[in-house]
Amino acid sequence: MKVNHLGLMLLALLPINPVRAMDMLSIDPVAEHVAVSNISADEKIAWELNKVLKPLADGSGSVVRPQVKAGMVKLLGSSPSRDTVRHLLEVAANVPGVREVRSEMLIRPI
Repeated sequence: MKVNHLGLMLLALLPINPVRAMDMLSIDPVAEHVAVSNISADEKIAWELNKVLKPLADGSGSVVRPQVKAGMVKLLGSSPSRDTVRHLLEVAANVPGVREVRSEMLIRPI
């Protein structure tokens, strides 16, 4: 029987105390706040746009990729109908920080 010494060494590095193991996995709230506050306003808008548009796009058979620059949003992708594109534009326009929304989405027949 051949023993894998590397596997044994890696096992030895794992903490035995489960409480201590959970402490090692926790995220420092200060570091998390700093990381979140370091993203730009455009990145925050893009994150929010993806959060609200993805479920709508998935449900309608659309594909949408928002691009944001200085609060100006460009929706790229495709959709089966103009009505769906209009709805996506309206939803995007209501995201905080968005100054203008333009569509470069293609209408593709089903």
